[in-house]
Amino acid sequence: MRKYLGKYILLFVICLALGISVFLFISVSENRSEGRRQTLMNRVANELSSDSTTDIEARLSEIMESNNWEKEYGKKNVPSDIRYIRADNGDVPYAQLEDGGSLWSISGDGTVKGFLVFSFIDDHVTTSIIICEVIVAVCFVISLLFFIYIDRKVIMPFNRLSEYPERIAKNENADALPESKNRYFGKYIWGMNMLRDRLSGDTRKLRQLEKEQLTLVSTIAHGIKTPVANIKLYSEAIKSGLYHEDGIPDEKDAEVADKITKNADDITVLVKDLLDSASKGVVVFEPSIETFYLTEIEDFIKREYDNRLNVLRIPYKIDMRSRVMINSDKNGIFRILSQLLENAVKYTDGRGITVIVDKTEDGYCFSVRDTGSRIPDSEMPYVFNSFWRGSNAEGVEGNGLGLYEAAFIVRKLGGDIAVRYIEETEEMEFEVFLPL
Repeated sequence: MRKYLGKYILLFVICLALGISVFLFISVSENRSEGRRQTLMNRVANELSSDSTTDIEARLSEIMESNNWEKEYGKKNVPSDIRYIRADNGDVPYAQLEDGGSLWSISGDGTVKGFLVFSFIDDHVTTSIIICEVIVAVCFVISLLFFIYIDRKVIMPFNRLSEYPERIAKNENADALPESKNRYFGKYIWGMNMLRDRLSGDTRKLRQLEKEQLTLVSTIAHGIKTPVANIKLYSEAIKSGLYHEDGIPDEKDAEVADKITKNADDITVLVKDLLDSASKGVVVFEPSIETFYLTEIEDFIKREYDNRLNVLRIPYKIDMRSRVMINSDKNGIFRILSQLLENAVKYTDGRGITVIVDKTEDGYCFSVRDTGSRIPDSEMPYVFNSFWRGSNAEGVEGNGLGLYEAAFIVRKLGGDIAVRYIEETEEMEFEVFLPL
């Protein structure tokens, strides 16, 4: 609601300006009308004052009939009745005034001959102003209700739905949106659920292929180890002259045996690399919950990275905003922060690394920031996928499994992990949230 408060204020200002404009227009029109009435009354009174006739009533009728007053002054400014009261009449002229009437005196030869009572039809100016202001107020209320309706039925639901595509893009386990008959978003929700189901299916297939790939690599690697070991044994036997009747090694056979052993060793190294890759791809973690102080995290970071970062001349800071106790898997959190810090060390430009530890009302937050190579926004949804490496990873050692392991452990602990780029400080930030 706060986001649209400015629009409501603008609507109020417009309606207020409209109301003031209507009021000023009617007021100016009334002042102009009042001026014309005063001019007409003054003209009639002057003509009767300058006339020497004694029959003022007859002269008054003649004046009113001989002039086209309505054309000159306007119909509403012409008096509906003019009465003449002689000065020697006992009636009090003020008592004969009605609403919208005016009293003018007629004088001659220095004496007051009588009075003219002008009566006008009341045009209810005040009533007109009130009616106009009420109309403006009603328009404002209707407009306000319309804005509230749009806010409740369109803007607020859209804000809630706008987060859903991002969750899907990050491959999060987003629940299906509840079906709705909302005429604005019913089809959109249906389409988003279809997209979610499609992406979830594709993700499951991809994970299955990754698992099959790792299984295949492990199987091949372990299958090669035994034959290679046997080849090395046969090579050593040949080199020792075991297969000669006299048991004396042959120089040429020994040379060939050395070459076989060397090739077998090369194959052993390749097998080891394959096994290392396969074992890293399969993250094994089962939470073991315990209670410990957040300060133990600070001690761990200092113990593991203090000397290393000093040698690399990379400044770092640990911002402990809370030092309370936490009930979680301590080793799991250590593994998460280790992966994030390793990633920061690889990609920082040397200006610095910042670790933030904090507690909120809902849980615990751990953040690792580094100034360095930026991950493009289009690639951020994929940084926690296994074996995935960004376009900024060229020339940097790694296998694309560190962030995957961190995200895997975070989700095992019931938390969430996110990445963003902070424009103000030019830092990449990986933030972990673990619920209470």
